[in-house]
Amino acid sequence: MSIKAVCFDMDGVVVHTMPHHVEAWRFAFKEKGYDHNELEFYLREGMPGRKTIMDIFKSSQLPVTEEDIEDIYVIKRNYFKENANYTFIKETLSLLEYLYKKEIPISLVTGSRREFVDEVLEKLPVEFNSVITGDDVTEGKPSPEPYLKAMSNLSFAPSEWLVIENAPLGIKSAKQAGVFCLAVETTLEEKYLTKADVIVSPSQLEQTVKGLLSADSGL
Repeated sequence: MSIKAVCFDMDGVVVHTMPHHVEAWRFAFKEKGYDHNELEFYLREGMPGRKTIMDIFKSSQLPVTEEDIEDIYVIKRNYFKENANYTFIKETLSLLEYLYKKEIPISLVTGSRREFVDEVLEKLPVEFNSVITGDDVTEGKPSPEPYLKAMSNLSFAPSEWLVIENAPLGIKSAKQAGVFCLAVETTLEEKYLTKADVIVSPSQLEQTVKGLLSADSGL
């Protein structure tokens, strides 16, 4: 294995936003008379918003109208925008700065909207070589499209990429794109991340990635 580029998921990997997303989802569903436990949303992390709503109703075997889907989507989006007070994950920031300094190409793949992604990027001390948001793809995770699109912007084969994820659907997306996937336990326990090639705690992240980088990278 010869890793030449590293691709990061954003929510739950770069920024500690997932509790805020889950809170917003639960609020939106409750506004329409439904209640779901937090795990239902954590397990669907990375899935496009409207698809998340449809999937929740499908798994609950409840009928849903297009009006319900749109209402819940808008309520969730507005609640998150007004109430989210996110922080950056320090272990990931340290790794990003290390890779940036070493001139290892880095990309960002997220299901979040471009508006929010731009807000996050403005606060980061690094620049990504490629950024793919939920607004840039036809199919979000678990489809491989987001990662395939990110890779198409740089001249490396899938076998030369490392993807860092934290959720089952993101891991599935990365593996279907043909890349080596490292899962970090920021939001879910190891038992939910077993499809990844490697699973680490946040404190193990940087050293593990350094160990995976190719010897000819000059590190």
